[in-house]
Amino acid sequence: VVCFVRDWISLSAMKQRLLRRGGPLCRTPALGLEALAAAQRPHSSTKRYVGREDVAQASLAKAQQEGGSTRLVTKDSFFNKRRSASSLSPPASKRQKEKEPPKESVPGAPQAEASAESPGPSSPPSSSDPPGYLQALDGQGVPLCFHCQEPCPASPDDSSTATWDSRFCSHWCQEELRLRSSQPHMRARVLEAEGGACQQCGLAAHQLYLRVRDAPPAQRKDLLESTWLAQLPLKQLNEIIRAPVEGDFWQVDHIRPVYSGGGQCSLDNLQTLCTVCHRMRTLQQCKERSRAKKDQAASKVASSITRFFSKK
Repeated sequence: VVCFVRDWISLSAMKQRLLRRGGPLCRTPALGLEALAAAQRPHSSTKRYVGREDVAQASLAKAQQEGGSTRLVTKDSFFNKRRSASSLSPPASKRQKEKEPPKESVPGAPQAEASAESPGPSSPPSSSDPPGYLQALDGQGVPLCFHCQEPCPASPDDSSTATWDSRFCSHWCQEELRLRSSQPHMRARVLEAEGGACQQCGLAAHQLYLRVRDAPPAQRKDLLESTWLAQLPLKQLNEIIRAPVEGDFWQVDHIRPVYSGGGQCSLDNLQTLCTVCHRMRTLQQCKERSRAKKDQAASKVASSITRFFSKK
């Protein structure tokens, strides 16, 4: 028990939250994190967020594979703002076939219109197309989840909300796609998990923002001078004193950088960094990318010279 508690305390707030939310029962937290990582689908992307085109391409590929069709679901109020008690529970296929509790009905949920179903996969939406998300239907006409492309549960009736209810197979998938496609939602989830505390220097950046925001303008300079943020450029500090914005105090950072395939990720690849630590990490990553590009260019030149001197 002592070893388990020691390992648990050593985890970041984000990893503790992930284990509490859906981690399997394991002897150590490290084994639980390994099981969670193994259960997730392998994913690598150099794009920061999931867009309409990404959803459309996945839907078209799945519809072609299943021999089904596609339909367009309007973008207005695409995500359900209400969350039920099972909103953080993954679907049955993602919990080793555990039985998922029935979803609670949400009266008065927003409605989404759908165009007529196309007989087969079409082309991805362009900028001239109406704003909406392309959804795949299998060979029997069953809607497939926007996130995992698994069949969505059948609507209890033929009401006007049937299209709305069949966007996702579970609230868990809805939350996962929203996390990957919405920056405000991503910041809210990370703030909820880590409380706005920098994971590198420990600065309580969110609490500092609230104190600076609520303080009289004449006292804001003194509050900032006694913190790690005093290293920021003078122009940025003056802007913070004049009109504090939370984005000036902390940012959501990708542990595995986006340029290395860490984009469109889940919570386990995100962390809170104060503005100073984020700037330092960004500068370091820029140097690493520049060095990698120079090494790549040098290797190309070396290979060209080797081919020039090779015997024919």
